[in-house]
Amino acid sequence: MSGSASVAASAVSSWRADPRTVRTFRYAAGSTLAMALALGVDWRLSFIAPVLTLSFLGSPAPRPTAKTAVGFLGVIALASAVGVLLSALLLPYPAVFLLLEGLMLFLLFYHGARGANPLLISMLLVALTVIPVVGLQTMLLAVAVAQGLVVGAGTAVAVVWVAHVLIPDPAASRSTSTGGTSPSNGAAKPKLPSPEAAAARAWLSTIVVFPVVLLYFVLGLTSVLILVFIALLSMQPDFSAGFKAGKALIVGNVLGGIAAIAMYELLVMMPQFSFLLLLTLLAGLVFGARLFSGVPAAPLFGMAYSTLLLVIGSTTSMFGDANAKAWTRVIQITIAVVYLVVAFGVVTRLRRRPETSHATS
Repeated sequence: MSGSASVAASAVSSWRADPRTVRTFRYAAGSTLAMALALGVDWRLSFIAPVLTLSFLGSPAPRPTAKTAVGFLGVIALASAVGVLLSALLLPYPAVFLLLEGLMLFLLFYHGARGANPLLISMLLVALTVIPVVGLQTMLLAVAVAQGLVVGAGTAVAVVWVAHVLIPDPAASRSTSTGGTSPSNGAAKPKLPSPEAAAARAWLSTIVVFPVVLLYFVLGLTSVLILVFIALLSMQPDFSAGFKAGKALIVGNVLGGIAAIAMYELLVMMPQFSFLLLLTLLAGLVFGARLFSGVPAAPLFGMAYSTLLLVIGSTTSMFGDANAKAWTRVIQITIAVVYLVVAFGVVTRLRRRPETSHATS
């Protein structure tokens, strides 16, 4: 018995000393806990919480400080309140509202290009686009969505905090992340674009995203999943990098969609909450291992797992569309990704063509 206990203790010590293994387990456990809370409590847009959790746990960054967490939640709450207020005051005046919406999109993309937290910018985009769209139906629904975004952000931060406490990084990794890579210790910060370049990039993103918001307003569309996904993904730098990088994101989305359909069919055969959480944990371990493997395609597995959780969360939620199947959600998300890839690619080429012609002449 003592020999078995010694082997088990050695095995535990071994995986706890490996940063990749620790992060994989934390990634899987955190996403499972987020899914349990989101689908257990089941508030409006509850599927946002697991996706946000993955955004935090999918990077080697250390546990967010209390100041960072409070600041993040405060900005989300303020943006949600602004979204509700603008909806109540300006939706009766569509032209004024759309002009202001375009300006807010540009400012958010500009600050994102100038180094603001991309996750925070993405959440602000969700708040300032989705809330007015649902406000076209009823302001009560807009308020519920605003509350759901704040609760989702708070849940994600709490889950990330708990996951880091229960499954901390190895001591060597913690010392590196807190000391060796900090700016005060001489690590080079990524070079930020100039204000002119940031403005150009912001205009590019605004030109791509604003027509979707306009389409929702003109047609009165009620399914906001495509808009949510466009807002979450519009800050991805790969979309503006060209068609080749965009195709890789489509591959990641399709991979996650296929996994989501398979998981959904298993849940249809065994519709139990515990079984859903077990499948989530297993998927988190599989995709997390690839995400932290260090291979060039590793980020695609993170996107695939986010797609999986988004599909499963939006199809099993009480507030989701009762008639929507997993493949329907996959098609909607694929439409969003393909639109971003094509739109960014076309607009980028159209912008480069006059510059090329001018340089040639």
